[in-house]
Amino acid sequence: MRPVVNITVDSSRFDAALKQYLLATTRDLDKAVNARMFYLMVRLFVLVPPKSPQAERTRIGEYLAKPLGNINRVSKKTGKRIGKSRLLRRVHLIAQARERKAGRRGLYGEEMKAAASAVYRKAIGSVGYLRSGVVKAIRVFNKGFSQYDKPKWKPLVKPAGYKPPRKPNAALVSLANQYGLPAENIAVHKGTRAKGYQAVPGWNPTASVLMQSGIADNQLSRVKGIYDAAMQKAYDDELAELQTHMTDALLANGQVLVDNGIDIK
Repeated sequence: MRPVVNITVDSSRFDAALKQYLLATTRDLDKAVNARMFYLMVRLFVLVPPKSPQAERTRIGEYLAKPLGNINRVSKKTGKRIGKSRLLRRVHLIAQARERKAGRRGLYGEEMKAAASAVYRKAIGSVGYLRSGVVKAIRVFNKGFSQYDKPKWKPLVKPAGYKPPRKPNAALVSLANQYGLPAENIAVHKGTRAKGYQAVPGWNPTASVLMQSGIADNQLSRVKGIYDAAMQKAYDDELAELQTHMTDALLANGQVLVDNGIDIK
């Protein structure tokens, strides 16, 4: 049985505000609930680290590519200094250590090159892994969610089967700007899953989503801490958004706001 990480948040104030909002909105209840769930998930996507996936990829790349040992080593055969491309780097030691742990012989030549490349690709590709499941959770409520995808060029001649590029999601771009974050995509990993259901018309519409990811046992508490903090802030910030929306609507209608235990500023 897979270990389960339950995200722990205090959503009481958000729930109270949402109930008040649903009583006042002219939208269908199920559509209003689904829209709010969508925005919560988009906020979670934005808030889960790293803030800049590209900066993190660069940091990891530099860490793995750092030469180790004597960088002025001289070739016994030629007597000349060994070129940079042949220097032993941290990624080589990591690949060698993994082979040794698996009980296999040491790596050399092309085998070492291939193993080091695999380590590098996996490390770079893992950036944003915790966001990957959130992408799939968002797609429960918006199948066309495409992150920030927007090609910088268009082909002069459209090849057979050409599909026009999808525009970046407007809600995501708006929230990223709100938090001052760069518009950078992450890879959507096969090892992450999400399932759930949208609210349907009725007196008590409910929406839910469940995310699944492959996490090492010794990383469970760390991952829980990351998700807890990001989800709590998502709820708190979405609460502030609801409060602002309701206040503006009431002021526009000239209504008097009744305090039901919700601080509306």
